[in-house]
Amino acid sequence: MTSILPFLATAEGFSLRGTRYVPARPGPMAVLLHGFGAVRTEYSAVFAALARRLVAAGIGVIAYDRAGHGESDGDFFETSVSRDVRHAHEVLAAVAALDGVDADDLHLVGMSLGAVIASVVAAESALPIRSLTMWSTAAVFADEIRGGTLQGKSLAELDSVGYFDFLGMRLGPAMREDAMSFDVYGRATGYTGPVRLLHGTDDFVPVSYAERYLWGYGDRGELIVVDGADHGWAQLPQRDTVLDRTVEFVVANSGLEAAK
Repeated sequence: MTSILPFLATAEGFSLRGTRYVPARPGPMAVLLHGFGAVRTEYSAVFAALARRLVAAGIGVIAYDRAGHGESDGDFFETSVSRDVRHAHEVLAAVAALDGVDADDLHLVGMSLGAVIASVVAAESALPIRSLTMWSTAAVFADEIRGGTLQGKSLAELDSVGYFDFLGMRLGPAMREDAMSFDVYGRATGYTGPVRLLHGTDDFVPVSYAERYLWGYGDRGELIVVDGADHGWAQLPQRDTVLDRTVEFVVANSGLEAAK
């Protein structure tokens, strides 16, 4: 059975709560970054399924709710990508200090906006990130917001009522202000390790946004386009594909593979 423990980190005064999945032996650790407005288990618990598969392969996992999401402190109203990036660096430092974690064998997996955050953290981290996996990357967010929309809805209500209604949660102006100058691809290109992007043909985010990452990553980057997959990987067998290809990639770039 998988051993599952609570995880807690502090970033800028916020308590960020999560879950730690513990393998049988100490070693590599993958940190999972969920999507915008989601929680650490992700849509229909796909991150929980990923965590169990990674642990079965010998990779420890931590998934946490970002500030203003799930069980973590903070208000969704104040969400911004730059804040999430800053917090993720502090979470990584806390993860690296845990007993049973090899701080030289850390991996990031991001979903949607979490993939954008993971790409920047990987590029800017003082800790060595052995691999970066990006699902359904929502790199479109900056272009959308600069054009006055978010997921197809006008952002005009930010000015008329003071918030944007995102799935029943109040989103404030910080997200819009941050997106105006956020360099999605420029801040990601500093990462020099291996990258695997997985994107579906039925994703509402055009696959071209994933393809653009390869301009910066070059031969270190690989894009797998999965026919019929939507943004949330909410169907089979496409979900099995994203899980299998992620576990395969993380293990292949971990110390477990080197030790064979």
